Amino acid sequence: MGDQRLKEKRDESVRRILDAAMEVFAEVGYEGARVDEIAKRAGINKAMIYYRIGDKKKLYEDVIHYVFGDTVERISQNIKDELSPEEKYRIYLSNIAKTMAEHPPLPRIMMREIASGWTNFSDAIVNDISGILVIIKSIIDDGVRKGVFIDINPIVVHLMAIGTMLLFSLSMPVRQNFYHLLEGKIDVPKDASFEHILPEIEKMMLR
Repeated sequence: MGDQRLKEKRDESVRRILDAAMEVFAEVGYEGARVDEIAKRAGINKAMIYYRIGDKKKLYEDVIHYVFGDTVERISQNIKDELSPEEKYRIYLSNIAKTMAEHPPLPRIMMREIASGWTNFSDAIVNDISGILVIIKSIIDDGVRKGVFIDINPIVVHLMAIGTMLLFSLSMPVRQNFYHLLEGKIDVPKDASFEHILPEIEKMMLR
């Protein structure tokens, strides 16, 4: 019982480190991030980060894997063979939205990586993303066989879905400033949550 509590305490300290690192990487980017600041936000000694995880490069890799690896595992567990292609795709979308909602700093990290040409993404991170793409391909292939989906590249599908969520999240402050100009012209979404935009994305993509 004591060993289990110790393991939980260690796991909790790692989660604190990764959460703090995610915030810092989102705010100042990989180049601007300092391990001292991450340690301060996590409420631990800097030496503990090097001992438990490693240097800044390894820390960045673990932050992204912490998010994407968990997402791949969750999608894989929720998608069952007996489900329809449409239901499988909805599970994929809802889990991507759940990942974004659970990790608010993630959209900024992703946009920084896009702007930099993905220069900080290691092979391990790309492998996690590949896992998501493999799942999407299997869903599309199933849908094509059953005559409910067109044959389309899974990378395009993923970029359309995740790109919409990223821009919807990050453009919210701008949109709020201009809502008054759209009154009476179109129905403007007031809710910035991913759960709010999810049905619209499902409708568009499944169409």
